[in-house]
Amino acid sequence: MANAALEIRYEYCDDKICFLQMQFGGDRNFCYLLGDLSTGSAAAVDPGFFAEKFVDAASVRNLKIEKVLITHAHSDHMGEAGRLLQMTGALMYAGPKENLPEALSLGDGEELRLGKKSILSLHTPGHSPGHLCFLFEKRLLTGDLLFCGKVGGTGAYFPGSSVSEEWESLKRITSLPGELLVFPGHDYYGSTGEMSYSAIEYEKQHNPFLLCKNLDEFIHLKNNWEAYKVSHGIR
Repeated sequence: MANAALEIRYEYCDDKICFLQMQFGGDRNFCYLLGDLSTGSAAAVDPGFFAEKFVDAASVRNLKIEKVLITHAHSDHMGEAGRLLQMTGALMYAGPKENLPEALSLGDGEELRLGKKSILSLHTPGHSPGHLCFLFEKRLLTGDLLFCGKVGGTGAYFPGSSVSEEWESLKRITSLPGELLVFPGHDYYGSTGEMSYSAIEYEKQHNPFLLCKNLDEFIHLKNNWEAYKVSHGIR
């Protein structure tokens, strides 16, 4: 796998599971490989770019991709999904409101078996109507709902988005245990990318959007985000 050391930003493998955070292209996009090592079953999450690199990453770890999970249907998160399905014979899953006819519908609170492990889906609309977060082994994949230090975009540029729904979805996931690790859909932290994942409690204490006391403050910060970034040196 060419440049694997540069493309894999985080890897955790023990005798039971394997979890990879990878960066293959796009607008600092992250994608993920989840695996149950006891059975060899794996899931690819948000394969926006380079399907063959997913297959290579799984193969060298004795894993076979059986499921493809989509947090939301924007092209930078699923552009290579069809190709990956052809290469692996996997099944694709997404939220029903994402309008992906080729995907099996995955509802709120539904569990997908991955070998002897499971993946929990959470419906978290806001950035898109059918946006899902995925919880796997104390790791929460937040797609474009929550980034390290930021949140997902809403407004006219994102059809079907809703700032009020995003606020409610953020309140929902920040009510989860604080020690849960947060793995976002983009590497949007700061200006140097030194933080590729976080934790619920850390975001609650440091993310300016999560420090807002109510929806009005949240909307105000969104509307004035560019000025806030300049004044605080945020990329």
